[in-house]
Amino acid sequence: MVYLDPEQPIEVRIDAAKAAIGYELPKLNAIDARIDTVSRPEGAADLVFRERQLLGRTFRGLGLPSPKVIEADEVIVSDGAVVDGT
Repeated sequence: MVYLDPEQPIEVRIDAAKAAIGYELPKLNAIDARIDTVSRPEGAADLVFRERQLLGRTFRGLGLPSPKVIEADEVIVSDGAVVDGT
């Protein structure tokens, strides 16, 4: 309740939020990666679809809400290349 109280100083609210986070959200643990074999070359759209399904199953298995999907027209990756975001 303290970190949500706008009457409290921001420093107190931040400290309270730090203390509460471990009790409000489960800690994420490492999971084993499962690699499926693909019999045909997979396009980017197929790969994205499969990854979204896997993430959804993983989150549901942990009792978490489904992750939010962020759509983009294009994405700039670490090497500076521009990639189609769809």
